[in-house]
Amino acid sequence: MSKKSLDRKATQKFIKENREIGKSDQEIYYELTEQYYDKKSVALLITATATKEDKAKYNIYNNILLVILVIVIMLKVLSVFSLTLETGTPWTLLLVFIVPLFAGYFAYEIARYNAPVYRFCGIMTIVGFVQSIGKSVNITDILLNIFFTAAIVGLSFFLDYYLFPNYSPSNLKQDSNGEYIFN
Repeated sequence: MSKKSLDRKATQKFIKENREIGKSDQEIYYELTEQYYDKKSVALLITATATKEDKAKYNIYNNILLVILVIVIMLKVLSVFSLTLETGTPWTLLLVFIVPLFAGYFAYEIARYNAPVYRFCGIMTIVGFVQSIGKSVNITDILLNIFFTAAIVGLSFFLDYYLFPNYSPSNLKQDSNGEYIFN
């Protein structure tokens, strides 16, 4: 049997199906490395796939994070409309599509349980907070910004830690033969 390039969608489906029938991640890894070239990508995909039990256990927190992200998207759109009305320049309406793009992307990927996005969402939220805190003029804006930033960052890192406990692209465990090891 010849090996081929990694098909992420088929591989994720294979991982989920085999976990449901009780196979360990190590067994799944050995089966997948017989089919695909890139062992590290296979290992990362296994560690980046949340188990059905973890999804059920942390579903409420994931949904809360999604709701907060949707609220942030709506607030950003409202702020752009407000900016357009204040400045009187219609070209600022283009920002309606650009400003909430990151939050929309994060919401979409978090709804799909995409492991790398959780950390990235938390980090980008911190960066956005630091950037916007100097521009806030009243205490209500500052408090809302702090609340939403704390909620998004806290939930993002919490879910990243508990849904994907072994996901660490730079620190995958290997045995002496170079094969990846799973707990």
